[in-house]
Amino acid sequence: MDKLLIVMDPAHKHQKALARGIELARATGAHLEIVSFTHEHLGALPSDPVVQQRARGALIELRQRWLDQMLALSNCSDLHVTTHTVWEKNIHQWIIEHCHPNRFKAVIKTGRRSETLLYTPTDWHLIRECPVPVMLVAEQKWHRAHPILAAVDLSSTKPVKKALNAKIIEQASLLAKALGADVHLVHALHISEVLADLEIVNVAKHEQKRKEALEPTITHLCNTWRLSRDQIHMTAGPAHKVIPSVASQLKADMVVIGTSGKTGLKARVIGNTAEKVLTHLRTDLLAIKPGDAGQ
Repeated sequence: MDKLLIVMDPAHKHQKALARGIELARATGAHLEIVSFTHEHLGALPSDPVVQQRARGALIELRQRWLDQMLALSNCSDLHVTTHTVWEKNIHQWIIEHCHPNRFKAVIKTGRRSETLLYTPTDWHLIRECPVPVMLVAEQKWHRAHPILAAVDLSSTKPVKKALNAKIIEQASLLAKALGADVHLVHALHISEVLADLEIVNVAKHEQKRKEALEPTITHLCNTWRLSRDQIHMTAGPAHKVIPSVASQLKADMVVIGTSGKTGLKARVIGNTAEKVLTHLRTDLLAIKPGDAGQ
């Protein structure tokens, strides 16, 4: 049986990740493992290990009681649920070590959408390093969201990219079926923003030329995944702008996207399309790395 790992967020009154996880569990029959984290600096306490352990135990118990209350309010007694509270400061490290690909189908947590050169939030670490797909749930999203939007790169001929595209569409299709929604695809037709702004490139002609070149690929996608042409959206521009724009037009319930899994300084300097999209997106995002494509 598939299992989803839900990460609770005590900083928020409304547990959006929990609600999304429960919805998906009911739709797919997945089991839920729900984890809450707590950690406090205990330097002001006596150094006696017994005192320190007692303080940790009291804080863990307090957080677990809160978790139990949240579950009671969520009315999910019909689901197979396990819960635990963990004493951990580095949440992403615990999640990454805990998430063996054969153990979980996905991690679900509320999304935080900012990064600086000095601070990398938990979400960014998970997108880059977690061995299973990561679903980041929007705190606020448009009313009456509808389709599942799969963001694909149709311009690449690399086998790993093609495999990732197939996995993205497959995941989007499974989610759409479970949630009673349609699947739409979006592809950003790359064009230099500088050249476009300087009017050195005719954007309309470039867009038409790229669409014509991709026509065999589009026909194949429509036949393979039983899609209509209206379900495929291609627009010229950078992916991190095109994808949120199309998601907004469609009022997408979720965007499924591939991520490079870059880490360290390279990730901070070069960035990652999934992360850039996340900063502009007003709906849920499911990020899948190339390594996830074999699941």
